[in-house]
Amino acid sequence: MQRLKLSLLAASITALVSVNTEAGEHVQLSGFGNISAIHSGTEKFGFVYDLTKEGVFDEWSLEAGSSVGLQLNASLSDDWDFVIQGVVQDRIENDLNKSITWAFLRYKVSPDVTVRVGRIATPIYMLSEYRDVGFAYLWTKPITDFYANIPVTSLNGGDIAYTTPLGDGVIEAKFFGGQSDVSINTIYESHEVTLSPLIGTKLSYFTDQWILSGSAATAKVDEGNPATTLITNSSSNPSIFQAWPSLQSSLQDFEFENTRFYYYSLGAQYETGDWNIQTELSYTDADWPFFPDLAAGYTSVGRTINDLTVYGFASKAKSAGEIYELEAPPTVLLSNPQIGGAYALIKGNLDARVIDQETFGIGARYDINSQLSLKGQIERTWLNNNRIGGWSVDEQGLTAPVPDHIDTISISLSFVF
Repeated sequence: MQRLKLSLLAASITALVSVNTEAGEHVQLSGFGNISAIHSGTEKFGFVYDLTKEGVFDEWSLEAGSSVGLQLNASLSDDWDFVIQGVVQDRIENDLNKSITWAFLRYKVSPDVTVRVGRIATPIYMLSEYRDVGFAYLWTKPITDFYANIPVTSLNGGDIAYTTPLGDGVIEAKFFGGQSDVSINTIYESHEVTLSPLIGTKLSYFTDQWILSGSAATAKVDEGNPATTLITNSSSNPSIFQAWPSLQSSLQDFEFENTRFYYYSLGAQYETGDWNIQTELSYTDADWPFFPDLAAGYTSVGRTINDLTVYGFASKAKSAGEIYELEAPPTVLLSNPQIGGAYALIKGNLDARVIDQETFGIGARYDINSQLSLKGQIERTWLNNNRIGGWSVDEQGLTAPVPDHIDTISISLSFVF
């Protein structure tokens, strides 16, 4: 029933681990961490752990996947408790506010209804409550094709959850809403973006061996535009609009504020003492040219023998729907350095956000004891149709030859205490 308790009590790392430190009769302190080394990327195409981190360019990196976290659970009464969690890790934009991943007050309205208010994990995928806790999943890191393009991890707002028995298990319906601040890296710089309101729902079903879930969420961009530098550079000389009239409307399309995202996901996990099978599918519907609609998914299978688990996975991410078509200036004007250069730069940035890749990986996890695991993983990602949207590039990388595939090697030591 441990996995069932994890999902039903998803506000607490204590449900993920079997040990914690008692700091008092009503206070529990627990922690977790990952020491992770990742080698990936090429000289021009950097591996992206997620959108909040710098790329890894053909080197070993300890920063991308390493982290340490602490969580405090304080029971205030039979119906009230408070949870605060902090995670220290490498981020493009890093401060105390971003390091506080959870900080919420929880009230048990009835045996079936629970309300949380404050900063919570955004419940839109299966690893929502423990994405930073490497000890809680098989792999050395969340599967890149699926998780790297989900920058929303925390939500300032709240949720309400209703749980009730159904058949051999328990069904949970959750509604959530609030605001989320995220950092998005571009070829120029990092930008802070505020999503508000962000609202959604998640439906889950739990049995002793199965977890099934589905979620839907939508978010409006309230503030921030990662294309600001590109817009500024492209419109620095107003005379360019006379020669290339359609540029004005294109730059208006690039405005990020007041656009909206829609996110949908389905997930399933089957776990016994010997087998761990997990799969997720997602679709992101975006209104912004630099984030084409994205379909992603993976399937992972693990087999445990004593303290060793061997596993393999296949994953895919592909931009879907219509790709934004930039109207080119008259052909005769492309030889003009300013106009031709602006067109090439804008089109290169648009093309660099299109994703079409698939990955196959194998790995092993050895549980040294109940609090410590050592994991190693090798994976190969194929870049189809020269699509580089899943990788970090600079301006030189926009015109660099695209490799057929890129290999990633990762080793992690994950622990809880």
